[in-house]
Amino acid sequence: MEKVIPWKLITAHLKDETTPEDEILFQHWLNDENNSDLFAEIELLWNEVQAEASAYNPDVDYYWNAMQERMHTKRSKVKFTIREKLLAITAAASIILMIGISYLFLDKSSDETHLYSAINGKSKITLPDSSIVWINSGSTISYPGAFASNRSVDLAGEAAFNVTKDQKHPFIVSVSGIKVRVYGTYFNISSYDNDENITVALKEGSVSILVNDSESFLKPGEVATINKRDMSLAIDRGNMNLEFFWANESVYFKAKPLGYICEYLEKWYNVHIEVDPEIAKSQFYTFTIKDDSLDQILRIMSKINPITYTFDGKDKVKIMKVKP
Repeated sequence: MEKVIPWKLITAHLKDETTPEDEILFQHWLNDENNSDLFAEIELLWNEVQAEASAYNPDVDYYWNAMQERMHTKRSKVKFTIREKLLAITAAASIILMIGISYLFLDKSSDETHLYSAINGKSKITLPDSSIVWINSGSTISYPGAFASNRSVDLAGEAAFNVTKDQKHPFIVSVSGIKVRVYGTYFNISSYDNDENITVALKEGSVSILVNDSESFLKPGEVATINKRDMSLAIDRGNMNLEFFWANESVYFKAKPLGYICEYLEKWYNVHIEVDPEIAKSQFYTFTIKDDSLDQILRIMSKINPITYTFDGKDKVKIMKVKP
């Protein structure tokens, strides 16, 4: 059976950057004897990496550009033993420590693992069983080169799945400490590192969610929200158009109010947008989004109607009415 290794948690723990909630999840994983042995090996090499990197003066721009080019490749196949990969990390110590690239290692029991990362855009891939996956920006998905008795996939971030039906081989997505079991369906999962909740939205078919050994089923049109802090689960009816909106190649808005559009812009760009209530329903827009950045879209909108906007970091935007 394929083992799920929480590499983001491990990296955060080694860098002393875990939240209290992350540390609980890490310690839970570490309780397994096999996991503790694996972590001891990784920790030993991590310390060697730090010692070696402290005396190394790399060309960071060169390595960053090379890494960006590799991560944007649609098909990135990796085939290493765990030792080979750890040695590769040693060679790239400066990249890990200086520009914060997160590496995904391979399970000792897996001969080949496919890794796909959407860094600055979105990707669409086909799995070995012909299932289709749309991967949102800033997300990573990994799976074995050939599915066994279970079709197991690991996700970090957000992805929409259109899963091929196969009752003999369950499709299971592992994300942020929970498992989503699929029965041939179209669904979306979102769980970025900075999100307080995991959300699972079901458009077609059937899925179950396994949280703390308790299984709950979703019906089409429902959205499950799992709190990462206490793993509590709530199921409600949801807006499927909004939940799956980000996976479109382009979107056309026709005479839609600002508040309505901003709900969709939040999903498209994975940001939080605060809109001045005074203009949320009184300003209307018609335009198309495709490959434009959020700043480009907001600039266009500010020329259509008198608005101003400010960015607070990378994931928060405030839109206000222009004062006379």
